[in-house]
Amino acid sequence: MGGAEVVGGSCDAGSVIERAVNFERQRRLRCGGCSHEWLVTAEWLDRFNRALEACPECGTDCQGEDRPDFCARPEDTLHDDSTVREFYWYHSSTHENWPDEDFDPAANLTEVSKRRMETMVGRGAVERWAKRQKIKALHIGTYEAAVENMIRRMHDQGSSADDFFLYRVQLRLDCLVEAGVHKEPTDFVGDAHLAEVCGPGVKVLRYVNVHEDPSSISLAIGPAAIHSVQRVSIPLPVDPADAWTLHATARLLDAASRPAQQPKEAFRQLSREMTSVLASEARRLEMEVAATLPLALRERFHVGFDEAYFPEAPAAFPAKLIGMARLVTDPHAVLESLDSQPWRAI
Repeated sequence: MGGAEVVGGSCDAGSVIERAVNFERQRRLRCGGCSHEWLVTAEWLDRFNRALEACPECGTDCQGEDRPDFCARPEDTLHDDSTVREFYWYHSSTHENWPDEDFDPAANLTEVSKRRMETMVGRGAVERWAKRQKIKALHIGTYEAAVENMIRRMHDQGSSADDFFLYRVQLRLDCLVEAGVHKEPTDFVGDAHLAEVCGPGVKVLRYVNVHEDPSSISLAIGPAAIHSVQRVSIPLPVDPADAWTLHATARLLDAASRPAQQPKEAFRQLSREMTSVLASEARRLEMEVAATLPLALRERFHVGFDEAYFPEAPAAFPAKLIGMARLVTDPHAVLESLDSQPWRAI
């Protein structure tokens, strides 16, 4: 894999299809009890996950083994093998040169972790694990799935301070696609290996994404299936004169100038560290921005406020907040930014 720009090849960017972005479209469910399929809204799913809704045919709710789960729409054109290569696909990553065949999976392992692996699994465990990591499938999906994956990682995996990149992917026209749309072929740690679930030479497997952009079709692919990629850093830069950013920065500066509220004695004894007025205001801003997003994304929207960094760049947190939100509320600006980027051949 190299870093050269695309100057030719088997894929014409002008003929590739860009799908309409819609974070609030209805999702398709299939009941595990009676196989009934129907479309639901985010509000219905929220009630379902609290056991307040159930399958309209047989009454199976979220608490049983046969609970309804996401499935792909039968009218989705991606059921047709020939269309898979005709669409743009997306991936979000903290890797600046994704996909990179030279990356070292063990680079972030501590010596303690390496010794533990060798002790538990045997000599050469780290090397075998790293080799298997390098041949596992990559995951690409809709624009919505890529953005939701990043939001999930920022919230669930403590990655709010990490630098993320959004990639637009073109597949090779000659890549072999496995027939059918499947369940996600991942193991208990979330890895997929195409050689274990596909026929010889297959580099693309379609599966129903049940985590991000649920009921959409995503792909598990081998790197050889990729023709080229574009990349932008996310979030996109925000105009320093943006009215909301200026207002939010003023609120934070005011909060920073106020002394911390003293807790009542009983509560002070239970808490070693109180949240500052500044941190509380930052959290309020985050919640206000989250409230503008689709219901399914609100609880996971977490940008992460660095109070120690605030005096150095007071506007950085508000700019990041609004920049992250615009990935959802103004996707066309992101796509236009990608349009201006060179293609890198893989």
